[in-house]
Amino acid sequence: MLKFLASVLDQMDLALEHIERGSVHDARFGLMLTDNALELAMHELAKSKSAELESWYGREQGYPHKKELEEARGRVFEAKLKFAKLEGLVTEEQARTIALMHDFRNELYHVGLQHEAILPAISSFYFAVACEILANYPMNGFFYPFNIQLPERSKKYFNSRKYSPGEIGDFARACQTMLTRCGHKKGETIRALVDHMDQIIDDADTYLDIVARGVYAGQEKTRDEAIVYYQVWPLSFSREGLTFAKENGFSGATRIELIEWLGKKYPLAFKKDPIKGWRQQVIRLRSKGNAHAALETYVSFMEKTASVREMLYEIAAAAEAEIDRQVDEYRDRQRGD
Repeated sequence: MLKFLASVLDQMDLALEHIERGSVHDARFGLMLTDNALELAMHELAKSKSAELESWYGREQGYPHKKELEEARGRVFEAKLKFAKLEGLVTEEQARTIALMHDFRNELYHVGLQHEAILPAISSFYFAVACEILANYPMNGFFYPFNIQLPERSKKYFNSRKYSPGEIGDFARACQTMLTRCGHKKGETIRALVDHMDQIIDDADTYLDIVARGVYAGQEKTRDEAIVYYQVWPLSFSREGLTFAKENGFSGATRIELIEWLGKKYPLAFKKDPIKGWRQQVIRLRSKGNAHAALETYVSFMEKTASVREMLYEIAAAAEAEIDRQVDEYRDRQRGD
């Protein structure tokens, strides 16, 4: 048990060191280390429960979560999190946050540095959540091998005695100490998420203006028309769009007719200019006093709007490139090139 506790504190102390530095790069490492420490704790919870059931005759037969326990002892993070929730180590709210943060951690590890605008805030938030969870980690004893060597970082958190390298309450006190040092403020997390959403919406607003304006005379559309048209245009060439039209009574013969029909009939993600609705989400998010709920709202917004935001960016970039080409061409003619 002591070896496990020391390993967790070792990772959490290193995570805190990075988070306290405040840079985006350090926040990235802090978040990953925090996630590793929580995964280690949840895996140990499953191991301890399994050992407890095996040590008492007949107890395993009456245990209601045998399947979940077996899965938690494997390699799948989600199974460990599910079991930790069943055992009461984490609440439903904490479990949702851990799942979201684990997704962030995987993106940071496999894709590289991402989410720069929010990383310092969410790494501090995740660390605080982990400290609260770990401070209540269940312990049935404080056993350790005679020749145990504690990691250097963890030694300062244990009250060493002549016959013991620590005592059972040291781990919880260490988590509380690190939580205080972290100094996380939920308002800062919420503000970072909201500010990033604000910037993303401002960018999308600009892109939609460019897209609606078009490049050539006669291409102008209202913003409502543009958001529908540019969702439907690629759809009209796809197997999905053609199949939908065939199965739902399209009787036209031209591409223009198909685009107009799909715009009216197909269940598009956005049927009109979404910017006003997005800004209302930001207003509601600013009023939230719960960082867990704010994170869920932020992630949901980012996922649901990703495809249309990418579409607007690509079309706006193409339009701007075409305008730049025309300007260069005009200047060349003026110079007589």
